[in-house]
Amino acid sequence: MSVTRDAIFRHIPPNPIVSPMSPNPTPYDIFSYRGFAYMESHPARLATMAAFYGMDPTPVSRCRVLELGCGVGANVIPMAVQYPDSEFVGIDLSGRSIELGLGAIAALGLKNITLRHASITDVTTDYGAFDYIIAHGVYSWVPADVREKMLAIFHDNMRPQGVAFVSYNAHPGSHLRDLVRDMMLFHVRDIADSRERVAQARAVVKALAEASAKTSVHGAVLRAELARIEGMGDDILFHDDLDEVAVPFLLHQVVADAERHGLQYLCDSSLWRRSLDRVAENMRGLLSQFNAKAYMARDQYHDFIDGHGFRRTLLCHGDISLDRDLEPGCIKRFYLASSAAPSETDIDPATADNAEFKTKMGDTLASKHPLTKAALLHLGQCWPMAVSFEDLLGAACARLMARVEMGDVCSAEQVEAMTRALFNAVCGGHIEVYLFPLPCVAEVSELPEASRLVRRQAEHGSMVTSLRHDSVMLEDDAIRRFVQLVDGTRKFDQLVVDFGAAVAQMPGQGTVVTRETVLHNLKMLAKLALLVG
Repeated sequence: MSVTRDAIFRHIPPNPIVSPMSPNPTPYDIFSYRGFAYMESHPARLATMAAFYGMDPTPVSRCRVLELGCGVGANVIPMAVQYPDSEFVGIDLSGRSIELGLGAIAALGLKNITLRHASITDVTTDYGAFDYIIAHGVYSWVPADVREKMLAIFHDNMRPQGVAFVSYNAHPGSHLRDLVRDMMLFHVRDIADSRERVAQARAVVKALAEASAKTSVHGAVLRAELARIEGMGDDILFHDDLDEVAVPFLLHQVVADAERHGLQYLCDSSLWRRSLDRVAENMRGLLSQFNAKAYMARDQYHDFIDGHGFRRTLLCHGDISLDRDLEPGCIKRFYLASSAAPSETDIDPATADNAEFKTKMGDTLASKHPLTKAALLHLGQCWPMAVSFEDLLGAACARLMARVEMGDVCSAEQVEAMTRALFNAVCGGHIEVYLFPLPCVAEVSELPEASRLVRRQAEHGSMVTSLRHDSVMLEDDAIRRFVQLVDGTRKFDQLVVDFGAAVAQMPGQGTVVTRETVLHNLKMLAKLALLVG
């Protein structure tokens, strides 16, 4: 009956959604693909990455966004809720998916989004120009002529400072995936029923993995792939692994095709992918010698080292001059956010003792530098909000000055050291950066309010989309009802009364609702970025 940090969505339950047939059905009409929000594709992320490399992206609060292959709109609809003054367009070949998406749009009363039942090949310049174009999970799963059209759309329908996001299965990691995929496709070659294909695909991988030699490389691969398949939903297995057209690519192949269309490689959608900290020292030195013009080649070799199997690539127009030489001071124009919390409760940032911080993903940050420790403490308290560098520095200095005499704790030298440390943490993926502030809050207000999208999602299912554009799984019916009550009209005491009354009506709920329960739930909704300001 309470929300926990572990509620953050990790794996999709393996039960399929099967849609009614529609005229000229696609596989997505026959076997629906549950939509998700993909943080890496959010315009705020794309704008941030563009700004890092010297572009001048359009503010997300007043932009135009196109999503190719939008499905039911689970990725693009939350963006439209978040930015009412921006315009969003989604297209998909599945009529049933568009129908479901339009129903959600109508229920939310959105006027700034359109979903169209259309093929990617139907898109023309009549659609207009867009600041951000998104194609998640499409490029590897369509024929070659459609891929060519996608790249043409990126060029012809994208504004001069626009950014395109395209994700795809990538080599070398997909070689291992394809090994098992070939086995599954052979095994189900004569099975027509979608659900039976999925069940048999799972069964054959399990049988082969268990029968393989435990000491062989082949057996290790089979067991690793079995674990991957067991962690995915039936809809993902059916549409991703059992799609006979699916093709993986090397990064340089996608970039070469993009260049033929007047585009260029901007970067990976995650800044941490440029970090070489996880690379062996001998290779780190080699890769660091690649100059700006060889940036894509550096990333390709990086893939060869870490076995990357899925790429999220950002593209921009080929005539843009990009600045690849990032200096630590560049983070001063951005907003920073981190879930890092101190490993010990009694950390004193003013000392020179080493202090460890752990993020919600389990990563560890360590520092002896007082100003850096003070900054990390402040970021952890502000999570999930993003704090401007200026405000972060002010808060960190104030925290130290409350413990030690003025001295030089916030001198230019100390600020420079903090800036370097935070920059390294950003590049390592431990601190998030944003060009624009996030619309979530860290504290519970007098009239707390969950976003209207979250309230509607909680009414119809267990998975909701946070204001960070990631997915959160709510634990039970009581929590889902609680979220619906947090609508901005109830003060704390009224929430205690109304939530208690709601729980009392639920079968099997014998727990008495207390003020502590409600306060705990509200604080966790804030930490999960489900509350609006």
